[in-house]
Amino acid sequence: MAKTELIGKVTAFRQSKFKQDSYQTIVQMASLDVAAKAIGARAVWLREDGVRILGRVVARHGSNGAVRVRWNRGFPPQALGSQVKILP
Repeated sequence: MAKTELIGKVTAFRQSKFKQDSYQTIVQMASLDVAAKAIGARAVWLREDGVRILGRVVARHGSNGAVRVRWNRGFPPQALGSQVKILP
């Protein structure tokens, strides 16, 4: 049985009133149950030239099916709005 990969869209960096965290992003998933199953899964962002950044889904965010992803290195701001693969 093949593992299915999920797709999410990066919507924003995690931020507070006075700072922004470039190592954590908010990723919008398809639904609440998909977001709940994705906690602990690996996340991969691929650029066109082959560069990839690895991360992990750490928690749910809000009540509309978004999750927080912590990246191993800083996430580029040009990639906001792009797709991320979630590998369970």
